[in-house]
Amino acid sequence: MTASKSVDVLIIGAGPVGLLTAYQLAQWGCSVHIIDKEDKSSMKESGRANVLYSRSAELLDQLSLVDDLLQQCDLVRESYTYDSDGKRVIPARVWNFVENIEDTRFDFAIMLRQAFIEGCLRGRLAEVGVALAEETECVGFEALSESEGGGVVSVLRSLGTGEEYTVQSKYLMGADGGRSFVRRRLNIPFEGDTTQDKWIRVDGRIKTDLPTPRAYASIESQTHGNVLWAPLDRGLTRIGYVYTPEQEARHGRNLTKEAVIEEAIAAVKPFKLEFESVEWWTLYIIGQRVASTYQPHERILLVGDACHTHSSGAAQGLNTGIHDATNLAWKLSLVLRGLAKPSLLETYNSERRSAAQRLITFDKRISTLMANKWPAGEEPQPGEEQGKDINAVLADAFDDAKGYNTGLGIGYVGNLINQSGSGGEGLCALRAGERAPDVALLRPGTLEKVRLHSVTPNRGCMYLVAFVGDPRDSLAGIASFSSYLAQSGFLTAAAKNDVIRIITIPSVGDTSLGTQEALEGQAPFSPVYYDRKRGAHKRYGVGLKSGAVVVLRPDGYVGFVAELSGKGGQAVEEYLGGFLVV
Repeated sequence: MTASKSVDVLIIGAGPVGLLTAYQLAQWGCSVHIIDKEDKSSMKESGRANVLYSRSAELLDQLSLVDDLLQQCDLVRESYTYDSDGKRVIPARVWNFVENIEDTRFDFAIMLRQAFIEGCLRGRLAEVGVALAEETECVGFEALSESEGGGVVSVLRSLGTGEEYTVQSKYLMGADGGRSFVRRRLNIPFEGDTTQDKWIRVDGRIKTDLPTPRAYASIESQTHGNVLWAPLDRGLTRIGYVYTPEQEARHGRNLTKEAVIEEAIAAVKPFKLEFESVEWWTLYIIGQRVASTYQPHERILLVGDACHTHSSGAAQGLNTGIHDATNLAWKLSLVLRGLAKPSLLETYNSERRSAAQRLITFDKRISTLMANKWPAGEEPQPGEEQGKDINAVLADAFDDAKGYNTGLGIGYVGNLINQSGSGGEGLCALRAGERAPDVALLRPGTLEKVRLHSVTPNRGCMYLVAFVGDPRDSLAGIASFSSYLAQSGFLTAAAKNDVIRIITIPSVGDTSLGTQEALEGQAPFSPVYYDRKRGAHKRYGVGLKSGAVVVLRPDGYVGFVAELSGKGGQAVEEYLGGFLVV
């Protein structure tokens, strides 16, 4: 056995979630070793996940990753639903949540297949000096006691040569999919069930007379369920349909590409469909499961499909995994760098597991409805059969979950890092744990347009955003707050690390640096941005007279709100001191 490696984190699995987590950790100074059983660079399969929604795009943008994807993708802002005879377009059905998205610059769905997303992430990972060990598997691991130095010792094996080596890591992360070796070795219950429903997804280059071939669409087929039509990158199209027992009886258990094409053509009738080529197809059985814990050991964590699986009915798998990765990475990096207490990691388990449970509840219902079946307890009562439209119920389910599907409405309950109280009540319309809206701002002097997320990128640190009115009218509150900061070594260090932002209303006609002049001597405030039309204050619900200090988490959620005063400064320090190392 070769000599051991020693790293901060060993990541098992180099799908998009494992790669994204590795990239963040490496970017913030943590050492990483990442492995995968497959030869990922060969891109044998370009299918699998295929869409990123608005919140996922925001999270990737704050890590300077989204532009790589936008270079290759197709964008979708429209959706259409066709009834079974193809003569009627039904508004507000199923995929309409990709339309009229507000409160974000990513008002579209990014259509890009998983292989190309992974390719972008592998390139960025190489840029930060992390080499991916492909065709390598984990054959065992053991958590060490604190008396033994803590951490985890893992045995890895090359599938090509059979050579084994050991890696000692402070943390082990299982990002190895629904059949996770890490989860199974620890005997972590994977709670949920597997249904009898089967779905097919097929990607190909097609010819069709569907009127809207490059928009999201659904076709209410009487024989193949609610059929998915999704435009993909490089001019391809994905078609998805329910594989019924009747189809299985026709084709037997040995399903072929030819049978998949035959059923896809039948599924989209009355529209015509011709496949020029097929790049990928799959048949899968729907199951909804969630791990009983995402942190089975204080040094071992699960992420992505390793801790939750569900149907592709709402295309949430990859998006949920991205939310996992961006929730976990900043917390783990702070712990590894000695800047946060290990108890911070407990919030990853509680926040993301509850989000997965909500998704699975939604997914069970919509996947049943998409198969033209009624969920338990929703079956029409005698006499209601004609008046209860299953596709209308499905549409309502999607409409009710619009904020969840785009990700913009996902939030977290109160915990160690999502706290209300300490004088901040009523100062901001947003509660702790909600997404911080990406409001439009202006740079002083040039008055060029910027957005809050662009000036608070995810660098693995908390931000203090002070909302004030005209600083000439708010100097008392600013002076009191900044005076407290100046006396607090803890917060002065934060200011030196460039994590404080001030958003203010400029004086009439002020296009210069007059705001900074008004703030002269009120250090440690640094960058200042204008809210000239007061939209940012209005969106956050912050009064122009009272002002407020909003603490933003690295992943773009509100963590805490305090008043703009010395008392508020003390409250912020106490809040941060609850999980950061002072």
